[in-house]
Amino acid sequence: MARRDGPDGPGARKVGLWVFMAVVTSLFMLFSVAYVMRMATADWQPLRYIPWQLWLSTAVLALASAAWELARRAAQQGRARMADWTDSADIERGPRAGAAGDGAARRAGLLACALSLAFLAVQLWAWQAMTAMNVTVNGNPASSFFYLLTGLHGLHVCGGLVAAVLAGVSARRGKAAFATFAAHAALCARYWHFLLLLWLGLFALLFLVTPDLVQVVCESVGIRPPQAR
Repeated sequence: MARRDGPDGPGARKVGLWVFMAVVTSLFMLFSVAYVMRMATADWQPLRYIPWQLWLSTAVLALASAAWELARRAAQQGRARMADWTDSADIERGPRAGAAGDGAARRAGLLACALSLAFLAVQLWAWQAMTAMNVTVNGNPASSFFYLLTGLHGLHVCGGLVAAVLAGVSARRGKAAFATFAAHAALCARYWHFLLLLWLGLFALLFLVTPDLVQVVCESVGIRPPQAR
């Protein structure tokens, strides 16, 4: 009889992650709608300056996402070799191949975590650059949204880092532990891909979406655009 996946099994974690990402997406969509609606107010001043640090942080987050993908693939390959351990004609080669995949996956995971920390540091650097340009939290509605949305995204990156570290610590060496780590690496890769897509959407919203663009889009789909007041 096949073993059913319990509440703490890989299947339950996958479903939980999908539900969590759906909730986070809904949250940011609500903030995005509020951002667009706020453009119609008379005190709206769009963000005209994009600090180069934000381009750097975008590249760093993309590298972190890629590193988690490498960790996922290495863990998947190592897990497959571990599974074939007993079927291997060379009893010594199976464990060595699995251990190599384990090490590669963990190194890629550590690199991804380091890059994520670098992303957060560069985001703080970008905040300093924006403040130096007199773009402050209470300066105008657009700047307030900038700090709110980028800060909220950064909190979700921090949460992902905590979960990744706890998962790495709980999955020690060994065949069964590596299978658990492989499942965790797959979840981390999916979450970091989500964080990257979310950040790209926020970047476009903050610096590319303008009141004129909103009006054109609304008119093209037959929706009444927000009116200035």
